[in-house]
Amino acid sequence: MVESRCDYSELMRVVVGFGERYGFGRGCGHVFKVRDLALRIFDELKCLGLHDMGSRERFWLESAAILHDIGVSAGGEHHEASRDLILSSKELKEILNCLDLEAIAWIAFFHRKKPDPFEFEDEKWREVLESEYGESVVRLAAILRIADALDRSLRQVVRDVELERKDDVVLIKVYSEEDVTIEIDRVYKKAQLFEKVFNVYLEIC
Repeated sequence: MVESRCDYSELMRVVVGFGERYGFGRGCGHVFKVRDLALRIFDELKCLGLHDMGSRERFWLESAAILHDIGVSAGGEHHEASRDLILSSKELKEILNCLDLEAIAWIAFFHRKKPDPFEFEDEKWREVLESEYGESVVRLAAILRIADALDRSLRQVVRDVELERKDDVVLIKVYSEEDVTIEIDRVYKKAQLFEKVFNVYLEIC
C-alpha cells in the first residue's frame, strides 16, 4: 500500500476533502461515478490478466479520479491546473510521499484525450515516465480516460460495466437504463492510449 503514516480511510478523507474544496471541478456526482468505473475497470483488467498492479496503484487511480477535474475552477487548461494543484497541495504533501503525489498528479493530467504521454515533452514528466513506475502511471491514465468518457454527459447514466476478453479484443459491456450513445462515442474517441498500453483492441456495447 501507499507509504504513509495514515491508514487508507484517512488518506481518502484527505483526498476527498481536498477535492471538495474545488467542488470536484464538475461536481461530486461526476467524479465519484468516474472513480467507481475506473476502479471497476482496473479490477476487471486484473482478472483478465492484463496487468499485475496492486493496491498502491489502485489508490493512485482512485485519488486521480477524484481530483482529475479540480482545475476546472482555475479556468484555462484544466488538466494542467489539476496537476499543479495536486503537486502544490500542502494537505496532500503531509500524507503522501513525493512518488505517490507525482503519480496521482500525472494520472490526473493525462485523463484527457491529449496530450500523448509518450510524446509529451516535459522534463519532470520524462523522469516519471522513465522510472520503474512510469508504465503503471500511463496505464492508469488510460483507464481514467475510459472511465471519464463513460460519464461524458455528466449525468451518471452508466450504472456499471463488465469486461470480457477474447484473444486481442477487450469488450466493455455497459449497463444502463438510459441512452449512452454520447458515452460510447466518447470512449471510442479516447481509446487509443488504452489500446496501446494494454495491447488490445477495445469494443464497447
